[in-house]
Amino acid sequence: MVGRKRGRHRGLSRAGPEHEGRLHPGRRSGADQARRAGRPWPDGDSPPRRRFHYPQAAETHPGCLCAGSGKSRIRPHCRPLPAGGSGGGCFAQVPVKTPAVLHLDIDAFFAAVEETLDPSLRGKPLIVGGLAHERGVVCTASYAARRFGVHSGMALRTAAKKCPQAVFRRGRFHLYSRISRQFFACLRRFSPRVEEVSVDEAYVDVGGSRYLCASVYELAARIKAAAERETGLKISAGLGFTRLGAKLACEAAKPGGLFWLHDEAEFISQLTLDKIPGVGPRTYFVLQGLGVRRGRELKEKYLALWKKVFAGHGSGGMERGRPEPASKSFSRETTFPEDIRDQGLLYSHLAYLLDRLAVHLLGEKLFAGRVEVKVRFSDFSTFSQRAALPFPTYSYFHLWQSALPLLHSLLAKKDLSLRLVGVKVENLQAGRDILPFFSLRDEQMTAGIGSVKARFGFSALRSARSLLLDDLYPLEREGTVLKTASLTK
Repeated sequence: MVGRKRGRHRGLSRAGPEHEGRLHPGRRSGADQARRAGRPWPDGDSPPRRRFHYPQAAETHPGCLCAGSGKSRIRPHCRPLPAGGSGGGCFAQVPVKTPAVLHLDIDAFFAAVEETLDPSLRGKPLIVGGLAHERGVVCTASYAARRFGVHSGMALRTAAKKCPQAVFRRGRFHLYSRISRQFFACLRRFSPRVEEVSVDEAYVDVGGSRYLCASVYELAARIKAAAERETGLKISAGLGFTRLGAKLACEAAKPGGLFWLHDEAEFISQLTLDKIPGVGPRTYFVLQGLGVRRGRELKEKYLALWKKVFAGHGSGGMERGRPEPASKSFSRETTFPEDIRDQGLLYSHLAYLLDRLAVHLLGEKLFAGRVEVKVRFSDFSTFSQRAALPFPTYSYFHLWQSALPLLHSLLAKKDLSLRLVGVKVENLQAGRDILPFFSLRDEQMTAGIGSVKARFGFSALRSARSLLLDDLYPLEREGTVLKTASLTK
């Protein structure tokens, strides 16, 4: 033992290259004998945790990501990915760069919840957002309904024409919110850095949690399985080096799969630009006019435009040290059962939506710096205006005082009735610095009202303005059931 190098595993060969990649001939384990005999590892078993001299890519296994790469290094006990995984590769692979971002998305969230509550709906075209004869838009369509061309945001009557045999449900949005909170709470058990994108999708920084499992891929599979077990829903997941790569991998994994992008640059270069998040229909139409359809073509012909399109997507991982909220804004909107011209009813809808936003801000412990009001007239023309709040706050009273003049200004644009009204709060922040002469009494009142609502239900305390809604909508413990309530974040 004298002169033995510290840290060298007992039983490893210190011989020449002829013994590289295996244990000392006199101390072969059962694992080494199985490898030499060419027998696969049994399910549920794993290679021994010993130090090996990894063979270079010349000795790679066919069908794995390690094949064909001069920089990759693999363990001698390479085995395929588990069932449900895709993208190729092996658990034991040690790439030069480790993926750090995991994107998870619940497949057809609202429709999946309804199918779980009513198993007879499984396999049938299901549309959530309202009934076929009502006004409004589709919130979620099941995969069976999407085969007929139905998608989110489509008018309910148009969806009924495209898929007459579909089952329509108004939705139970308070239940969706509760399941969404369970989903995010499960993700935070694996990583403290969870970025909520909407009620059913999130980014998870797994770079600092990679030591919880033998590989990042195993950690991603473990997170996905835990979230599916707690919610009872199918979840798609994508693993990448950046947010963009993880998002595209998640889209490729749908429905219900797990996909790992090994070479993001090559994958993105082959995609059509309409598949890139942030490239809308108008931008794609202009790019097609320039003779550009794919990412590689844009980079070759218009490098400056390529940098503009992919600005913010190139940084690896998730930036640290910035205490930004998970969402940039929160919004609530609703389409009326019939066009409304009466200002009293319009004020009632606005007050109720602002009350919802104030309670949500209070629960998220965030302060809003700006409020925006959106209206849609009977001729489908849409307008919006925004205004800064006196200081960052979650107070319902400050939101109301800033939103009411915006609504008056929007109503003056046309002498028509309204079919939709919505509100949004922006410039969210977890902390604030305000001067001491600002009164926080309204915030304290909002906090007290919020605590009562949390304990006894949202309908336990209501503003007098929102009482007019009782003539139009049913009232439940968790609030007024609007026809097309939006849960957009």
